[in-house]
Amino acid sequence: MYELNYDLWQEVIEDIASEYAPLFSIMHEAARELLISRPLIDDLLRTRELEISTEPWQMWLQIDPIDDNIGGFRIYLMASEDLDAIKELMMETAEDRGISQEEINAFEVEHGLDMLGDVFEVIRDRYEILPEIGGDNVTFSLVAFDSQDIDDSKGNDIFWSDDAYTN
Repeated sequence: MYELNYDLWQEVIEDIASEYAPLFSIMHEAARELLISRPLIDDLLRTRELEISTEPWQMWLQIDPIDDNIGGFRIYLMASEDLDAIKELMMETAEDRGISQEEINAFEVEHGLDMLGDVFEVIRDRYEILPEIGGDNVTFSLVAFDSQDIDDSKGNDIFWSDDAYTN
């Protein structure tokens, strides 16, 4: 059994976050290939969400209007994971390194740490994915499109024409 220290803690955190790398890679690729068009935006504005994949992970688009007085919005590519599955992965990863749940709890209390929070921080920083807990799930969000990125002059004319915009 290892004595838990900060370096070992970081290794466990990195291992847990990297288990989701395939999902995040798929999300980034899907966002790059996403064809943003006026009909898609209109559909999202009407429905707020649009499922785009169920295999190997359920993914959907979600639109979030921006309160900017000009109709701005962000389109997010979303995926979710059961919170219990992430917690199970955390326990298994720690156990693979000889760390018990009791050691984790004591280390968190002693050092003011939170393993899940640290995993989320690595995911945000390394993969540019925002993880959020909602009920029994963790939702992973990637900004696929932000209307504020469109050039105010020429870009708006091109974007709002019938032509499509791709990332």
